[in-house]
Amino acid sequence: MKNTLVVIDAGHGGIDSGAIGNNLQEKDLNLEVSNYIYRRLQELNVPVVSTRTEDEYLPKEERIKRIKTITNNNPNTLLISNHMNAGGGEGAEVVFSLKNNPEFSSLILDNIGKKGQLKRKIYQRRLPENPNLDYYYILRESNSNEPVLIEYGFVDNKTDSEKLKNNLKEYGEGVVEAITTYLGVPYNQVQNQEEYIVQKGDTLYSIGRKYNISVEELKRINNLKDNMISIGQVLFLKEQNNPSNYIVQKGDTLYSIGRKFNISVEELKRVNNLNTNIISIGQELIIPIEEETEYEIYTVQKGDSLWKISVQYQIKVPDLIELNNLDNLTLQIGQKLLVPKKNDSMLY
Repeated sequence: MKNTLVVIDAGHGGIDSGAIGNNLQEKDLNLEVSNYIYRRLQELNVPVVSTRTEDEYLPKEERIKRIKTITNNNPNTLLISNHMNAGGGEGAEVVFSLKNNPEFSSLILDNIGKKGQLKRKIYQRRLPENPNLDYYYILRESNSNEPVLIEYGFVDNKTDSEKLKNNLKEYGEGVVEAITTYLGVPYNQVQNQEEYIVQKGDTLYSIGRKYNISVEELKRINNLKDNMISIGQVLFLKEQNNPSNYIVQKGDTLYSIGRKFNISVEELKRVNNLNTNIISIGQELIIPIEEETEYEIYTVQKGDSLWKISVQYQIKVPDLIELNNLDNLTLQIGQKLLVPKKNDSMLY
């Protein structure tokens, strides 16, 4: 099966948003995970094509026509149609065609499960008016010898929506590994590439497209005020777990933050290119932390609680709440908290 072509289909798009919930649109998530899988398969030298690589509306007939055109109507394909679910459930599902066995879809769901998502089921669905045909149009009409439709989670479920925001690329990596296993081609773990050196001809858009990062995200991570970049400039491609980054909490002022880190207001304004003393909740500030600083930044992980973090850093829960000006005691994965610096005498 090494010569099989993989077709990546990002469901919905353009005026067709798909499912909506918790400030998420299915079409955006479909495109995000599809572009990620496409890029990873290219890195692994797996023949791959995509039905769409941008926010584009494709009527179902046009989508099928495009698949048949880019594959030259060759059925020797694996078709991965990426979707998000709605309806209040939780977890991932994989739908496979009536003509296929469950091996490939089971492999996909198992791998997504290994990445931390709840596994719901794999299943087939029949067209009510003709039970011999697949219910889903893309499975029925694509001419692929092995099409599957993946539902990565429920956008209208709070737990799933947070997972989709934070872990969607991980789920996509699970699909990549399933594809390579099924095709019998070599698989290598994704490289932990965190930096990129700007080359001649690069733009934020071209770099973002290459690494599946939006221009706005690149600007935020790198604290860029505009789209101008220069040859040789180093750009971060991932959020830096750097104790010099602080997320503004409710009640914070530049003065109170400065007191925590023993930094003057003027220094804070200088390193963050601030023209005024006005800051907003959720804003990220660069903190030039010195070695003698008493605190560091901790990023909330899956399964964390205030009590667990307080034990880990030997700080009372009320003091941890006060230190971070917390009103909401429910922590979110990725949330940044100020904690005492660890020392060798701490017990774990």
